[in-house]
Amino acid sequence: MSARIASRTPMARFLYGVAAALLTVSLALVAVGFLPSRTDDAVSLTAGSATDEVTLTVARPRTGATDVAIRLTPRRGERSGRPPTVTLQAVMPTHGHATPAAHAQVRSPGSYSTAVHLMMPGRWTFHVSVDHGTRRDQFDFPVAISG
Repeated sequence: MSARIASRTPMARFLYGVAAALLTVSLALVAVGFLPSRTDDAVSLTAGSATDEVTLTVARPRTGATDVAIRLTPRRGERSGRPPTVTLQAVMPTHGHATPAAHAQVRSPGSYSTAVHLMMPGRWTFHVSVDHGTRRDQFDFPVAISG
């Protein structure tokens, strides 16, 4: 045993220490890379059907109360009559969480808003339901929510 300890020179111990420090720093950087990003920048996504284009904007993609704006743009001209009813529900399929369905308020023609409360970070799916009276369309938007 004493021969083994004697073979470790101060330079060898120094190099082992440097290698251990580099390994620790590398593992820490990899771990930070897998953390969800912490951003308050709004996220906008667009989907569509044969009759409508829908843009969903999440004002603050973080846990807690989250404001959501929904813009409906008809593909062919303007609509007449009563505006469609828009409902939003956020679902986290991997954990079985869901928010209650929220009825969006009309802000101006084609512009709606509502809020949802997201209880944890992760991948959520925002289901936007547009009820035109004679037909109903659903649009799904995947959104990453940070903590």
